[in-house]
Amino acid sequence: MVPIFEQGEGQGIGLSFDRFLKRFIFICEEHLENGRAKSFVFILYDFSDKQIKDEILKKQGGFAQLDRLSGKDLSVFYLHSDNEDLLNAFNEIFLGAFEIKSEFKLPFVLFFNVIDREVEDIEVVELEQTDLLFAFKELYDIIENYVGMIKNKKTAKIKPTANTVTEFIQTAKKIALEKFIKFLFEQGIEKAHSIF
Repeated sequence: MVPIFEQGEGQGIGLSFDRFLKRFIFICEEHLENGRAKSFVFILYDFSDKQIKDEILKKQGGFAQLDRLSGKDLSVFYLHSDNEDLLNAFNEIFLGAFEIKSEFKLPFVLFFNVIDREVEDIEVVELEQTDLLFAFKELYDIIENYVGMIKNKKTAKIKPTANTVTEFIQTAKKIALEKFIKFLFEQGIEKAHSIF
């Protein structure tokens, strides 16, 4: 789990918002080279998603369970902020960079790989549960399913578990890394600076 903080570095783990935007792809490449991850995940949510923001990501128990689960298979990024404008800008930046259409509603989990200077295997999984207990289990099950796929080195796309009603959506495109980085610098940094 890699939290992104509004200002400054987190305590022990995490990055500042500005630093993350500037170094995002390099962070992914470092994690791959150092064996810290094989794939990557974003948890994207909006300000009204209290069960994600307050109960799952801020509480140490939920964070610790997801961190143990993701291990060295996934780097899970999420914005840790109470600033509604910053959350909206973060979502807009990464939805644009990943070319995610507005048909998907937040909250959702975005899985991807960085292979040969391209962002590939982009998958979006919408989160549907609003009850706190079920919301955490849903998120945990989705990440567990994906980790299982990585460990088994399956090329098949992620499938929902029997007790999950979440729809898994595959986008079959590749995004050239240079285009991705250019978007982050031109759009992302500009939006970030307009907030602060």
